[in-house]
Amino acid sequence: MGTDSGRCFGCAEAVPGWAAALSPANGLAVAVYALLALDAALAVLAVALDVWSDVLVGGLLDAPGDTDLDEVDAVHSAAQILNEVYPTLALATAVVFIVWFYRIRKNADLLLPNGHRLGRGWVIGAWFTPVAVLWFPWQLMVDCWRASAPLDAEGRRRTPPEKVIALWWSTWIGSIIVGRIAATMLKHVDPSVPGDLESLRSTIRVEAAGSALRLVAAIAAIMVVNRLTAMQLARRADVNPLAARAAQEARVHAVVSAPAAPPVSDAAPAPVSDAAPASVAASTSAAAPEGRPST
Repeated sequence: MGTDSGRCFGCAEAVPGWAAALSPANGLAVAVYALLALDAALAVLAVALDVWSDVLVGGLLDAPGDTDLDEVDAVHSAAQILNEVYPTLALATAVVFIVWFYRIRKNADLLLPNGHRLGRGWVIGAWFTPVAVLWFPWQLMVDCWRASAPLDAEGRRRTPPEKVIALWWSTWIGSIIVGRIAATMLKHVDPSVPGDLESLRSTIRVEAAGSALRLVAAIAAIMVVNRLTAMQLARRADVNPLAARAAQEARVHAVVSAPAAPPVSDAAPAPVSDAAPASVAASTSAAAPEGRPST
């Protein structure tokens, strides 16, 4: 029988400061915030360029002579620059995110050793395993979320809603799928052929949808990182009410069971100097009344 912390009741109460062994991930979390914010900014730019491109292609379809071709070239050049920058930023974000995730999992193993469906190595390996990448990282994140949940006054774990994790994972997977669909559609489109302009417009709209999903996924990921890091920091601060109550009861018991100090007499005898002559002590002894012990 054990507590929601993954330990038996005796161990959980005997060592109330065990949560101090957790390694804080707030420094890594700040780096993840910054990179995800950049990802979100690029996603916003991508959506804006896609909308602009959709308007320009619509102009080419409706009134070819009124559309500024230089503007079309400018949008195309900006989109190419964005496509060159994004892979580097995505790689950097992935590396820092996985490092943060591994630190979080180590802490979660300490918080709830027997509450994980997959081994710690999957925190890294799941991202490089075909098919498994579709749901293993989500399972790992959910298990860490549940292990890091705060405890109530009776030691029961109160897991916060997991909707933000579902939102992050579904939009991230959706952005990948929609992006690949758009890339496949683009391969079969030739912008120089007038008949392909409508197909190009459809492709641009699919790309815009993928960028929008990527934006939502980045924002949801920031929320997941922030909440999960905060929960583990709170657990590390040893805010477990049961531990605090046990420590308070131990202090009260120590005060109550402490031996009382002997009373101090108000009429304490004056100290006798070690240097007093022996004749003084002898005369004092001789002057003591008969039948009363001498001092």
